[in-house]
Amino acid sequence: MAIVAGIKVKKKEVKIRNPLFADEKYTGPEPEWPSESVNWPDDQFDNRLRRSFYYYNYFYNQKDCKKYVTEWMKSVGTWDKEQIKAFDRAGDRSVPMTACSLVMAHKVGMTLRERHLTYLTNSINEAIRDAEPEKIEVVATKVAEPYKPTIQDRLAEKTSELIGELEGYYDEIDQTNVKFYDWLVNNNVVQSQLVKYENLFQKRKDELENARQKTDPQLVEGYSHYKVADFKKRIKWIEDLLAAIEQYRGVKKATKKARVKKAPSKEKVISKLKYAKEDKLLKIVSINPADIVGSAELWIYNNKTRKLGKYVAASYQTLSVKGTTIIGFDADKSVSKTLRKPEEQLKEFAKAGKIALRTFMKDIKAVETKLNGRIGIDILLLKAS
Repeated sequence: MAIVAGIKVKKKEVKIRNPLFADEKYTGPEPEWPSESVNWPDDQFDNRLRRSFYYYNYFYNQKDCKKYVTEWMKSVGTWDKEQIKAFDRAGDRSVPMTACSLVMAHKVGMTLRERHLTYLTNSINEAIRDAEPEKIEVVATKVAEPYKPTIQDRLAEKTSELIGELEGYYDEIDQTNVKFYDWLVNNNVVQSQLVKYENLFQKRKDELENARQKTDPQLVEGYSHYKVADFKKRIKWIEDLLAAIEQYRGVKKATKKARVKKAPSKEKVISKLKYAKEDKLLKIVSINPADIVGSAELWIYNNKTRKLGKYVAASYQTLSVKGTTIIGFDADKSVSKTLRKPEEQLKEFAKAGKIALRTFMKDIKAVETKLNGRIGIDILLLKAS
């Protein structure tokens, strides 16, 4: 309490941080685990856990941490006294540093998830076996299958690492000068992940704006050490980043290759086609309708109207089927004629080669009729080429 001009003024207490290790100025303080971390998604949880592993590996070794593992074993009640004694007798390096780090993080609030408990149990059991291989019966555990990260897992981890890198640039804003667009290109940031960057830094920009405009008392207190220039500089930094992200997204969209639709199989194309499979009287059998797809010419015979028809593909196209209709044909060149003696004329047709077929339709003395593409149960499919 201080007295200024006869008025008692309460002085703000200055909190002096007392780091456990001098090197924390390089590594940062020991990562904290707030109560809400129990509900964090895996990518956020694992990002904080990696920072914890780095911290404990830097400042501790297995010998330093083993006693805390023993304390944890006693607290969970899974192992009996003999097993705990055996663990104590095991060598300091008998338990992996990862297991030690999990216990250390748990000490400061991290909730151990199922995969962590499985790993810890297996690691401790292995240490007990090494200490008393014949006397100690270890706790039975379900052997977990090796974790195989999916493509999405790897993508989320990569995004988490890159966001962490940006966070570092933001913290050292006075020492770094990042060209954001070039940074996005060099790291080949995936377009679908851009929204994660935007959401994080847009939220931070909103906080800064609210603190600067003094609309939220908690934010005002949290940013009380910021000067006007600090707010201006950091908001400008975020705006530049968000603008670069929008520019990068636009370029990505413009250069994205159009997805080529896979052509359906011939069997699927002709699946709805209805046609006459055979004519027992004329002893004619239809060809496989799949042969129509991609052909330049198709001969048909209507056993109800006695008409022989010829479909010719249009220029730069081939014949195909849509539903029950032939498509891709030249409407002027695709014609039919009525046969006076179908049995004799169709036998000649069957014997005719490519050269003879060129004039076969022209040699039939009958009136030409234009074909409309429709195929029905009265039509035999004679030849496709």
